[in-house]
Amino acid sequence: MSEISTPLARLSSPPVAQPKRVWFSSFIGASIEFYDFSIYATASALVFAPLFFSPAQASVGVVLSFATLAAGYLARPLGAAVFGHFGDRIGRKTTLITTVVLMGVATVLIGALPTYDQIGALAPVLLVTLRIVQGFSVGGEWGGAVVMTTEHSSTERRSFMGSATAMGSAFGVLLGFLAFAAVVPLSGDGFMTWGWRLPFLATVVLFGLAVYMRLRITESPVMVEAHHNRGSATTLPIKALFTGYGRPVLLAAGVFTGPFMIHSCMGTFFISYGVTDLGLDRQFLLNASVLGMVAALIGIPIGGLLADRFGRRRVLAVGVVLATANLFLLWPLFLSGQPANIIAAYVLVFTFHSLCLAPIGALYSELFPTEVRYTGVSMCYQIASLVGGGLGPLAASLLVANGFGIGAVVAMLATFCVLAGLCIMRLPRTDDIDLRRVA
Repeated sequence: MSEISTPLARLSSPPVAQPKRVWFSSFIGASIEFYDFSIYATASALVFAPLFFSPAQASVGVVLSFATLAAGYLARPLGAAVFGHFGDRIGRKTTLITTVVLMGVATVLIGALPTYDQIGALAPVLLVTLRIVQGFSVGGEWGGAVVMTTEHSSTERRSFMGSATAMGSAFGVLLGFLAFAAVVPLSGDGFMTWGWRLPFLATVVLFGLAVYMRLRITESPVMVEAHHNRGSATTLPIKALFTGYGRPVLLAAGVFTGPFMIHSCMGTFFISYGVTDLGLDRQFLLNASVLGMVAALIGIPIGGLLADRFGRRRVLAVGVVLATANLFLLWPLFLSGQPANIIAAYVLVFTFHSLCLAPIGALYSELFPTEVRYTGVSMCYQIASLVGGGLGPLAASLLVANGFGIGAVVAMLATFCVLAGLCIMRLPRTDDIDLRRVA
């Protein structure tokens, strides 16, 4: 432990909780982060292969495109460690402003990148670099926003409050799908030259709103109280986390890896597979994704309320069971190629995913003490995102490219969901924990 001089030291008493303002701030912050991440994922499925990897064969280009998607996920745990360090030592608010600024700048620059035909091999290098900056930023955003909302909320409404970030992420992904659904027909033949850039450049609007909201909220009262009581902070939160809480980190990451993988594959791999292998219309698949995200936006607050009423683990377990069972319905629905079946597949996947996502924020926050909570929550989620979101679509594309077929993809998703169920059984019940006194 060491003494630190931070903005917390200048506060004479814990600030007043601002649950509504912090909820909206977390919602908007997560919206921009996941809008930016979403449009990159959609672009990786639709345009990056021919534009940035044009010398490669079509199937190889798709794999390389998804590899850049995975690069962003690889950067997430690093972002979780770095931003978690500062979030646990100097404060949640300042750190969260930094994450949203980084993400906004990186995404706008992606929208302005020259392609392979214009600058050659430098184009994919710049694309991967900016993707890594995106991942680094998201690594610190999600956990910090979750911690901020849960530390400003009452015990009785913690899951619902913690679901602000989940709702924001769903809304951001929805905006991303809507943005591409709008520019595909609007730009027509120009989609591959300038139309795909518009969703990236539009980030500047959300970016301004997110920064404004972050500046208007107060620091976490739980963290300020903890700082005043102890007068110091953990020197290396990441070291303290894995020394004292290594098992909870791995279990908590495991409970969400399977659901995250399904969600990520539906938004990337299945769109690419539907267009290239099934001959489905790109615009239709984007519209189906939009309907799925609308279902998630409805399901997440309901899931948060249910988790406050019946417990985090119960709702999460129900969501994982339904998501796993649904995989064996997803397979024939998607392969049928029928519009109604594909829409049903998206709606069911995202509805069941919302039951998995809604309790995660509160559950993760309740596992760790204040001095390592930002780092702990961020690492749990970002490890799950790396395996589920980053490696999932890449592994799925490799399975199909090597002739294993869509059945192997479904088997992979089901395996990780079973692992999630086993991890849920090993986690403790945390529903009534006081965040000021987690030991």
